Amino acid sequence: MLITFKVSNFLSFSEEQSLSMIPSIFDNNDLIKIENIKLLRKGVIFGANSSGKSNFIKAIAFGKELVIEGFSNKHRNKYSKIASGNKDRESNFEYTFYSNGKFYSYGFSFVLSEGKFTGEYLYEIDYNDNEKLLFSRTENEFVWKFETKEKQKKIEELLQEQPNRLLINISALSLGFESLFNVYQWFLNKVIVSFQNQEFMRLESGLMKSRSQFEKFLRNYDTGICKILFRKLDLENLKKHGEEIYQRIIKEMKRSTTSFGIRLKDALYNFDCVNGEFEVYEVFLRHQSSELDYEFGEESDGTRRMFDLMDIIISPIPNAIYLIDEINRSIHPLLTEKYLLSFKNCLKENNVQLLFTTHEANLLREDLLRRDEVWFVEKQTDNSSKIFSLDIFQKENEKDLGKAYLAGRYGGIPLLYKSGDE
Repeated sequence: MLITFKVSNFLSFSEEQSLSMIPSIFDNNDLIKIENIKLLRKGVIFGANSSGKSNFIKAIAFGKELVIEGFSNKHRNKYSKIASGNKDRESNFEYTFYSNGKFYSYGFSFVLSEGKFTGEYLYEIDYNDNEKLLFSRTENEFVWKFETKEKQKKIEELLQEQPNRLLINISALSLGFESLFNVYQWFLNKVIVSFQNQEFMRLESGLMKSRSQFEKFLRNYDTGICKILFRKLDLENLKKHGEEIYQRIIKEMKRSTTSFGIRLKDALYNFDCVNGEFEVYEVFLRHQSSELDYEFGEESDGTRRMFDLMDIIISPIPNAIYLIDEINRSIHPLLTEKYLLSFKNCLKENNVQLLFTTHEANLLREDLLRRDEVWFVEKQTDNSSKIFSLDIFQKENEKDLGKAYLAGRYGGIPLLYKSGDE
């Protein structure tokens, strides 16, 4: 579960910006209770085009990429170009979260343009909000607080060999420390990201085992689909999607012990676990009043997107946060509203979070969202992005939050000029 996130000097965020999933309103409705704290179940980020709302999702996802894959040259250009001095300045990221029964605060810093590591730290936080340092490192100093000291030399050797990699990335799976493993596993398995036009998405639902649930959702969301069908094929057939996609599929199979799905841009596959082995099936769809079967790639963008969204409700990952950029893309506004109500009603007993971006003002309704679940990203005069909560505005019995937003009361809307204005 995500508690807070902070970022600075990344893409359009020049100065430090933060988002908190801790409720600011004394209302127990639609909250998650973890140990002795309460957290928001949802968060939505509104903003005009090019305001930076998608960049905030990218910033959260950036930590996942660095922890799991490590730093690469493609990251060197991601510092904020708002100010010329940012190229040589640190970019900072901090995540406070809950993983495997413990609370952690984990942060790291890089000079991205140089690919140079400058800092990393991990704290464990107890129920009284006291912080216990587990490790911290800078370019010149390494502090190791674990009781076991014999592995410290090995860690220092690894860091000397690979000074620009995160300690979590290097050592979480090999050194046997629970806290390091918890952090790594949170980024790997509990931070689920869905961007626009994402070509590869793992679905936790075994589509064969959950077929009736998917079919019910597809009918309720007026897709015209009445039946899901499966055709068995050899794993080798998936090489037609290219070597990179094929290797990602193999990787997902190796880390899985139960059935799952893979959604590609133009195909949907089910991997059914039978006696420890996976059988591969391609998914086809049948429409009402038709005897013909359609390939997944023949469906509309909106219908294909619905499979990603339905998977969250049918097979939610416990204690995960789902990050969705432009949740309303290719989906009718009424269906987006219906989905949020489904998420709220179906998962009220599950510890699952949803954070998404949108510019659909019709979602600004109190039956869909709490005030403290609503955030706005606004472009500043220097073109940097600033994020702020709806809850900073005094509540004045607005009957229509959406109209108030479009009227500019909260910011986060495009600045439009009439023809001839300068």
